[in-house]
Amino acid sequence: MEAGLPSENSAKTEFELLQFLLETKIPSAVPIYLDNDGDVLDKPFFITSYIDGTQNFNDLEESYINSMANQLRDIHEVNINNLPNLPLRIDPLNGLLNYLPKKDKWKELRDYIKQLSIKKYNADSVLLHGDFWKGNILWKSSNIKGVVDWDYAAQGDPLSDLAVACLMIRYLNGQQDMYSFMAAYKQFSEIDEKRFLLWLINVASSTLYFINEWRFTTEDKNTMIDTATTIILESYNQIKIIN
Repeated sequence: MEAGLPSENSAKTEFELLQFLLETKIPSAVPIYLDNDGDVLDKPFFITSYIDGTQNFNDLEESYINSMANQLRDIHEVNINNLPNLPLRIDPLNGLLNYLPKKDKWKELRDYIKQLSIKKYNADSVLLHGDFWKGNILWKSSNIKGVVDWDYAAQGDPLSDLAVACLMIRYLNGQQDMYSFMAAYKQFSEIDEKRFLLWLINVASSTLYFINEWRFTTEDKNTMIDTATTIILESYNQIKIIN
């Protein structure tokens, strides 16, 4: 599952990224074989090593939340010299007006976005997982044994990664776990609150835009729509308070 992400990397790019990650402390699968021409399965694919861990879809205890926040921080601190060519994700306003529903209830927010300008992101780009949620993490007890599914990896603003993770935690585990994860991440990195809220709006809006492309049950789809809509409205209200 990928929240708010419109496109994915090629098999070759993900394979090269996994090769790159071998030289870091990020726990990930070892890339073994790449068929970039689609000779075997009529489309490109790659094979990796097995990671001895399991997914955890239960409620997140504090130790799990802290481990996730620490792991995301580690990803963002990777030295990106020699990083494969990945998409840039640096502007939370990019594409936002296309993603936002064109219904009357969103007119005030759309008008606000149209006149909004934010400082250009001028910090160093970091490695972004792009789809950091507990379904893409393999565990042994509360220890992370592997981070998988790097097909939405990018480089750019770490707050975009944080926004994706927060949306998915809110969807699967509720508001309190999302706040706990944010607090744990803030222990490691300062957060530009307004920029982060704009990333939340971006990720939640694009989730609504692309939601029919995902294989949700009707119940899960409605829950995600409610979650994304709530995050957009809450984030916009918080931005108005900041202003």
